[in-house]
Amino acid sequence: MTATWILVADGSRARLFSVDRSQSPLLEIGSFVRPEARAKTRDLVTDKLQSGIGSGDLDRQTPRRHEALNFARQLSAQLRLGRVQGLFDRLYIAAAPAFLGLLRSKLDAPTAQLVVNAVSKDLTQLEPARIRKHLPHRL
Repeated sequence: MTATWILVADGSRARLFSVDRSQSPLLEIGSFVRPEARAKTRDLVTDKLQSGIGSGDLDRQTPRRHEALNFARQLSAQLRLGRVQGLFDRLYIAAAPAFLGLLRSKLDAPTAQLVVNAVSKDLTQLEPARIRKHLPHRL
């Protein structure tokens, strides 16, 4: 039997857990951080755009969204790799509401089919035992 993976994420931080038996504690197997996604918009915009050269209608959310999309791509690539290597056969996702949709949109179809449940909550700061309480009793 292969493991169940649990990904908890927000737009700049993610933790990946594995559980191999029902009701067993979560084992953290990976941690991902993208500090650029936490940067202020003005820090993400190039000097050229900041000085007024270029689009005056710059959408202030675009740079942050761009970083979140990059992070979603990075995480989906990691999940795809785990699936291809046969490291898990079921996937649970708990992600911040604003990030969950981005992440799901970047999953390839075979990996998306392994998603058993997705919870719209940011659990990234919790201890594994507290994260476990937000998941079904039997994984």
